[in-house]
Amino acid sequence: MPQDNAERQPPSTSIPLRFPSPRPSSSKLGRPQRTHQLPARFRDVLPEPPLPAALTPTEATSVIPRISLIVRNPFRTDENSFGLWKEYLYRPSYDPDAFISAEDLYRPRTSTASVPDDEGNDPEPEHSTHYSSKSVELLLDWQNTGSSAKSNEEVNRLVRAVLLHPEFELDALRSFNATRENQKADRAEELSPFLRSFQHADIDIEVPSGNKHVPSRKFSITGLYHRKIVTLIKEAFDSHLSKQFHLTPFKLFRTLPGGEDSERVYSEMYDSDVFLDEHDRVQRAPTNDPSCKREKVVAGLMFWSDATHLAAFGTAKMWPIYMTFGNLSKYIRCQPNSGAVKHLAFIPSFPDSLRDQIKDFHEKWETQQKDILPHCRRELMHAVWKFLLDDDFLHAYKFGMVLRCQDGIERRVYPRVLTYSADYPEK
Repeated sequence: MPQDNAERQPPSTSIPLRFPSPRPSSSKLGRPQRTHQLPARFRDVLPEPPLPAALTPTEATSVIPRISLIVRNPFRTDENSFGLWKEYLYRPSYDPDAFISAEDLYRPRTSTASVPDDEGNDPEPEHSTHYSSKSVELLLDWQNTGSSAKSNEEVNRLVRAVLLHPEFELDALRSFNATRENQKADRAEELSPFLRSFQHADIDIEVPSGNKHVPSRKFSITGLYHRKIVTLIKEAFDSHLSKQFHLTPFKLFRTLPGGEDSERVYSEMYDSDVFLDEHDRVQRAPTNDPSCKREKVVAGLMFWSDATHLAAFGTAKMWPIYMTFGNLSKYIRCQPNSGAVKHLAFIPSFPDSLRDQIKDFHEKWETQQKDILPHCRRELMHAVWKFLLDDDFLHAYKFGMVLRCQDGIERRVYPRVLTYSADYPEK
């Protein structure tokens, strides 16, 4: 038997070595020490690295993509006395409604002494330096406003608003001259920072020839005065008016009488679905800084433009483009002296020589001029907006722009165009 067993065994090199198990330790009573094990449901499987992949030279040098986890933190406020309450998709880091007092809701803004200007800056506490004195400024403001024929109401307004003004001084009018003071004010306005902030550019429009064998031609339109959109956004977030900006949109609800049901309330741009959707999208928007952990918010841009006649007689007109922010309440945006509206650009008008130039170029001008001129206006409008939506704006639209808000916190702001109101010339 021992001989047979030795023949059946494999070679000695494949025999596994077996070491005797150590004797279990004994307790103080001499009994074997029992081994305790965790139940299977509490046992963790140790991780191991994945198998290496055969990388190509381009894959070996590529950047490993980052995965960002977007966590929503819904938040609901308590109801006020009217049964209104807000529902946030993301918990806000700043709520301007928390700093609004009851007096701010009914106090009229009639005084212009402490109202920010168009740039959002506080006005000078003393009288304007464009005039010799405050009395001269009051008198000329009365002269340059109202109707051309001064009626009894205008005279009464002169007495009540100018002569009886606490800052009106008769001694300041001893050497008064209206022509000299107006010229002085005009020279000061030409050097004002507001006018100097505008840049000048020429816009090219393309006009067809009316003949398929003749290529179209570009005509240059001079006189576009504009400011950069990103510059206006930076100024707005740096102004005192940005304290009223709603950076986190929400849904507004009202509890119906009885307390059982509720309904959605639409009141502002920042409680609309489009603002909520854009705010949710920018949380996944890329950044040019992979390590950026700043809060992402939306700057809701609202544009408006319309051709405006400057005089009751003649053809002088202006074609301005205004910009305001949907983050601001409509009750503040609609106040004429709030400084919420920004002058973005002034679209140039066609020069008188343009008709003659197109007439000499277009073969069917006599029969198609009613269609050619609207085409030129549309081309001008598109060319102006193509110029305004420059590379800086497109970069901020895609990657955002880091701005320090009034609460001292830096946020990454993504501009989004929410509304655009226009009249017939842009159609």
